[in-house]
Amino acid sequence: MEIERSRLAKNEKEYAALLAGEDDWFARTAEDVERLRASRQHPLSNLSYEDFKEFLDSLAFRNGGMVSGNYKPLMSLPLTQIFEVFESFGISRQFLAEEPTEREGCDVHLECRDLAPGVCEFSFWSYCINP
Repeated sequence: MEIERSRLAKNEKEYAALLAGEDDWFARTAEDVERLRASRQHPLSNLSYEDFKEFLDSLAFRNGGMVSGNYKPLMSLPLTQIFEVFESFGISRQFLAEEPTEREGCDVHLECRDLAPGVCEFSFWSYCINP
């Protein structure tokens, strides 16, 4: 999968539109994430097996793409590679750096719960996107 940087989502509205489409240039499933690592050309291949498994197991997919997870296992990567990991899901650096008050629903330091839509609690290493 080659990242189409000009099409990366800059906000939740753009991310929702991206997920609603049929594009296949970004990771939509756990299997896609495993293929990225297997390519040996993606930053995920630089993680230890344990860190990769922890990251993969933390991911939740809904509405056609990744909506939450825990980024702590990525901390052994350089920042540029962490950004590339998120770009692989269709998420721009701008979107990641956005102030939480500018976003609807959860922000990058909140963990989504499946108890009810939009129910979140603080978790430093977790992130949640409500497309």
